Amino acid sequence: MRTLPAVLLLCMMIVVSPSSSTAANSKDSKIYDVIIVGGGIAGLTAAFYLTEYDFLVLEKERQAGGRAASGHYKGVSYAKGAEYLGLPEFPLSEIITSLNLPLRHIPAPAGILYHRKKAYTGYSDRARLLIEESSFGEYNRFAEKILSVYDTYDEIPEIDLSGELKSLDTLTARQWFENNHFSSIYIDIFNVAFRGLFGANSDEISALSAIPELAFEFEGFEPIEDEDDLAEELSSDDSTGMYSFDNGIAQIPLAIAAHIGDRLKTDIKVTEVKRVGELFEIHCVLTDKSLIMYRSEAVILATPSAITVDIAGKVLGDEQLQLLSSVSYAPYTTIALFSSKPIFSKAFAMTVPDDLIFTDIYDATWIARHYNGALSSQPVSIALAYLAPVSFKNDTLQSMPDNELVNTVLTQLDTILPDSSELIEDFAVTRFHYGLPVMTPGSYQRMSRLQALSDEAEDGLFLAGDYLVYPTFEAASFSGWLAASKAIDWMED
Repeated sequence: MRTLPAVLLLCMMIVVSPSSSTAANSKDSKIYDVIIVGGGIAGLTAAFYLTEYDFLVLEKERQAGGRAASGHYKGVSYAKGAEYLGLPEFPLSEIITSLNLPLRHIPAPAGILYHRKKAYTGYSDRARLLIEESSFGEYNRFAEKILSVYDTYDEIPEIDLSGELKSLDTLTARQWFENNHFSSIYIDIFNVAFRGLFGANSDEISALSAIPELAFEFEGFEPIEDEDDLAEELSSDDSTGMYSFDNGIAQIPLAIAAHIGDRLKTDIKVTEVKRVGELFEIHCVLTDKSLIMYRSEAVILATPSAITVDIAGKVLGDEQLQLLSSVSYAPYTTIALFSSKPIFSKAFAMTVPDDLIFTDIYDATWIARHYNGALSSQPVSIALAYLAPVSFKNDTLQSMPDNELVNTVLTQLDTILPDSSELIEDFAVTRFHYGLPVMTPGSYQRMSRLQALSDEAEDGLFLAGDYLVYPTFEAASFSGWLAASKAIDWMED
């Protein structure tokens, strides 16, 4: 754990009237040490590790958290986007401990796989499906191949992109499945997982990016040689390896936001980042259309790459601009379905067939019911449908009106959970335009180069976000810590 030294702080803030074309200096001006643009988990993590410095976090939405935003219905909280974590590691584990957040292990069964009108519960039951559709030998070969590659894998920026790992970053996931002669059932089953995690299918993501997701599925793997081994596996399937909080993982950004207090400014949209002399100017617009400008010695841009290019194109290097502009994003949508009686309550999540417009449906009250019993004085059930595109190039879901989108989901849901649509009393639609950075072939080379350019930065401009790392909540948090560490080193030099 790094100890952050205190520093001498100066600040300047300039307020601009909407009709003014030039800034007027205020008498109570400041120059901040760091301005963090973006209040998702990357920007908030950076803020957590910069608390001994004079900083601001600027967030355009009313609530910080990005994809980990939360909603509320009849006194019950639910996740609007990201649902769960793996076992938190540094820096996320340090934040959770420091802020006294009660981490909850998501109780089994973690998931149900619905395939050909049959439900397979838990990891081991899915193993039965894969074995039935292939063989014991092929199942073991698949798991062992995944884990052998994962043994040499490390996350950005530590990964050694040479040999097999470099080759895997040039192949698509489908090419890797086919090159290794795995049966089509493996592609069919895991393609839905890829759509849910990356917003893209097995023809679009790199084989290397598929490895960590598949390795998570086979953590603790032991070869299954016969029916007796399989029966033993089925009877011991009680650990999910998944974690969250009573009110979802939104508790983390909300707790960090409370921790940093008024140094988080919401409802403020950054429109331009400029370099003026030795300082940065950060131009913003408020919800009432008034303009405001801040100045700082350093800037951390914790925004999607497309927004980073848009607001900071004048201060980014040519190679940075080229690399950032090459990042594709997959939009996704979630629909919270509210009812008095549960429409789905047999597992934390259910993965559905690949031909539906939603990939998963979550029981948003699964954790609260397990740990806290009754949720409120009145019965409340919340199911969250997660809609990911069949291809990141397909934006059909984004253009569909809310009512049409919900009606389509309910119609398809009835084919799996008959008559469930009749229980729905209300709904809430949340759309994430920059939902998921797509891990296309070459993504690891791109991320490694962006990290190297950031290491070489001498101007006080640093990048953070899930387009720089494996696109999970945990990795985005790590990128925020990494950006904060680089900013500290730069300020101390």
